[in-house]
Amino acid sequence: MFKRINFLLVILAVFLILSACSDKTEKTGGTAKSKQIEAKIESAQYIKSSRIEEEDQDAIAVKINVKNLLDSEIRLSSYDGIKLYDGDQQLSTESDLYDSKIGLDIDTSGGIGAGKSKTVLAIFEVEKDKKYEIGLNPSIPGEEEKEVILEFDTAKYAESHETLDDPAKAFAAYVDQIYYEKENNDYEKFVTADKAALQEAAKKTFKNTIKDAFYEKVSDEQLEKMYMSYRNMLAEKAKVDVKTIAYANDKAVVGVNIETIPLGNISSEIIEYKREFTEDTGSYDREEVTEYIVSKFDEIISSMELKASEDRIEIPITKKDGKWVIKPTQEYGRSLDEIFIKGAVY
Repeated sequence: MFKRINFLLVILAVFLILSACSDKTEKTGGTAKSKQIEAKIESAQYIKSSRIEEEDQDAIAVKINVKNLLDSEIRLSSYDGIKLYDGDQQLSTESDLYDSKIGLDIDTSGGIGAGKSKTVLAIFEVEKDKKYEIGLNPSIPGEEEKEVILEFDTAKYAESHETLDDPAKAFAAYVDQIYYEKENNDYEKFVTADKAALQEAAKKTFKNTIKDAFYEKVSDEQLEKMYMSYRNMLAEKAKVDVKTIAYANDKAVVGVNIETIPLGNISSEIIEYKREFTEDTGSYDREEVTEYIVSKFDEIISSMELKASEDRIEIPITKKDGKWVIKPTQEYGRSLDEIFIKGAVY
C-alpha cells in the first residue's frame, strides 16, 4: 500500500511538472512559442523618426511575425501589447516614434484570426550593440494572458545603423552636381537621375528668371555667360546643410537649411544699374543698356546679400534598386529649381 501511494505521488509530480512546462514559453533566439501563439523576429533595422528630437537617440523598428495557434481571434496591438525589457527593467513603450511620413504606422487594431499569421511592427528606443527581450502580450477573450518572450540582440542589425545618413549624403550630392556642378563622389554612389536633363532644366529656370528681370531681349549667348558666372558664384557662396530627419523602409525625409542668393529679387538691382547707365551716358539704347548690365552681372550678384531659409525645408525622397530617387518637383508643386536656382527660401 505504501509503495502504491509513493508511486501515485511520483506520477502526480511528473504530471504537475509537465503541466507547468506546457504553459511555459519556449524561446530560442529570435523565436518563441506558447500554447497560444508562435512568434519570430522577421527583420529589424535602425531608423530615424521625424519625432526624435535628440540626434544621438537610437531607435529600431522590429517586424515580428505572430501566428495565432488558437481556434478564435486574438489581439496583439503594437500600441500596448508589445514591451521591451532590459534585464529586470521594463522600458517605456515608444509609441510616439511611429512616423507615417516613412510608412511606420502604428497598428492599434491588432486582430489576428484563428490559425492565421500577421506581421506586427514595434519601434523601440535602444542602445547600440545591446541585448534586450521583447515581451508579447496577446489579448485573448476567455483565457489568461501568457507573455511570450523573444530574445533581441541589436548588434545583429548594426549594419543598418551605418546607413542612416545615406539620404542626407545623397541629397547633398544631388545639389552639388545638379545646381553647382561641384565634384561629389557620393552622387554616383547614392543617386539615380538623368543628370544632364536636370542640369539643363536648372539652367532654363535661371534664363527665364533673368529674362523676366531684364524686360529687354537678352541673347542666349549672354544668358549662357551669366549662368556660368551665377553657377560658380553659388558653388562658392551658397551654404547648404542637409540632415536625415526620417528614414525607414526605403523612404526618407531630408531636412535642408540653405543660405543662398535670392535671384528672384534681382530685378530691383538691374533697374538700379539701368538708371546708373542712362544717367552716366545719356543713352537709352536697349542693346547698349543690356550689354552694360551683362558686363556688370558678376558685380551685381556678388553684391546681393545672401538669404537664409527661416524654417527647415523638408524634402521626401525614396530608394529604388539601391539608389535614391529625388523628384525635382515636390509636393504642393514647389520645385527644387525654385529653391536652389531662384533662391526662393522663406
